[in-house]
Amino acid sequence: MSIVTLFINEKSFKKVYRRKGELYMDTHFIIMKPFCHEVGCCCPEQQHQHMINFRQGDIWTITNNRKYVDGLGWYCLIDINNEFQFFIYVDDIQELHAKGSICSIWDLDLKINYLNFKINKALDTHDREAFLSLSNELHHAQQVKSKINYAHVQNV
Repeated sequence: MSIVTLFINEKSFKKVYRRKGELYMDTHFIIMKPFCHEVGCCCPEQQHQHMINFRQGDIWTITNNRKYVDGLGWYCLIDINNEFQFFIYVDDIQELHAKGSICSIWDLDLKINYLNFKINKALDTHDREAFLSLSNELHHAQQVKSKINYAHVQNV
């Protein structure tokens, strides 16, 4: 499996993967570290804002429901753990992804595989510092993955 591209434009925010010649789009993202995010109401005045607390392991599903607000830009409807939904500005999604606050479930699996590889390499070279650092990082990634409730994620 190879990552083709991450495209973020006015109509979509999805990671695209190529597996056996076919393209797959990832619409499920996981919260890697707890954070609060201010969510507006998508009206031009943005008078109805509130904070939402996201917990590590929460699942975001990016739906196909999008809207454009004059003067503000594109918003995507996000479903959280099949419990509630909210609209978020597309650039906010990109920023959260770039900061590592969210990542795709596939990316998390790839990270765990990569960290296992690097730990084995550190063991082979007797690099204690790298081993300890990578082990801590692997433990964190596995801890996040263990919090995923796969009942919320369909077709992964």
